Amino acid sequence: MTKRIIAYIALVSFGLIFFSFQSSALTIVPARFEFSADPGDTIQSQIILINEQKITLDFSASFEKITVRGEHGEPVFTGEKTGLASWIQASPSKVTLGPGQEKRIPLTIEVPENADPGGHYAAIFWSTVPPEGGGSGMGITMRVAALVLLRVSGEVIESGEILDFRGHKEIVNYLPINFDFNFQNTGTIHLKPRGEIVIKNIFKKIVEILPVNLEGYNVLPDSERSFSVGWLLNSEILQEKGGFLAELKKEKAGFGLGYYKADLNLEYGEKKQTSQASFGFWVLPWRILLLSFLILLILIFSIIQVIKRYNAWIITKAGVQNNSEGKEQ
Repeated sequence: MTKRIIAYIALVSFGLIFFSFQSSALTIVPARFEFSADPGDTIQSQIILINEQKITLDFSASFEKITVRGEHGEPVFTGEKTGLASWIQASPSKVTLGPGQEKRIPLTIEVPENADPGGHYAAIFWSTVPPEGGGSGMGITMRVAALVLLRVSGEVIESGEILDFRGHKEIVNYLPINFDFNFQNTGTIHLKPRGEIVIKNIFKKIVEILPVNLEGYNVLPDSERSFSVGWLLNSEILQEKGGFLAELKKEKAGFGLGYYKADLNLEYGEKKQTSQASFGFWVLPWRILLLSFLILLILIFSIIQVIKRYNAWIITKAGVQNNSEGKEQ
């Protein structure tokens, strides 16, 4: 449970960088840049700043190196201005925005001639500048970040693997089932694993295909990232709470029976490398099976009673006929 909580916190933390970030003071677009360059190249781009407040605010830019740590790849802002963080410039680096005003700020990245091949990572921070002398304006500094992922050409290593692919249970009473796995990047460049989970029943018939990482999450070198894939079927029924009858209704809505196999197929990197993993699980709708067994017992008992009555009727009828024949003789 502790690991799941840590993973969730890490995912939320990374989401503040990897995706559109909106605070009460500032919105920046985009919140993620991905570039490829050769040593010595100059990259030109731009970022949009939008003041979400009803007051005029000053913002300033700063740049920090980013690393990751832990098995869940928690982001770490090192505060260092080295590497990619020292190659980026914003012009201007300070800007004043009126209420609701937006502005496009040019960005320049000067890649050194001796830049190492592989991935380089930094955050572009835009911070509010507290008013001088106190005043009634915003006195708390707030900052939002955009992540910059740069691939420098050369001899890079694209390597990764799937870790711990699993469903939330090995035995479920009804479909659907949710899947989780970690992807470990063992190379020198960020990877964006994408693919699908193919679910087959005991007869090897495909019953569902689930896409993986449509959002385009990246996994940085020497780190892991957790992925979750939900399979939703008639979610309104599945969210109902109750006792035996409610669970029976869920088993009917998400009916499945027997052994199933989920095959995870991922593809990553420019060379389209692949990684696979499988997870087997059982679907046993015991409430439906119990009711079916009881109905079968009742049916068998009823048939037996009908047969007994029919035999008794035949015997009685035969006895009556014998008595009639005896009287006639």
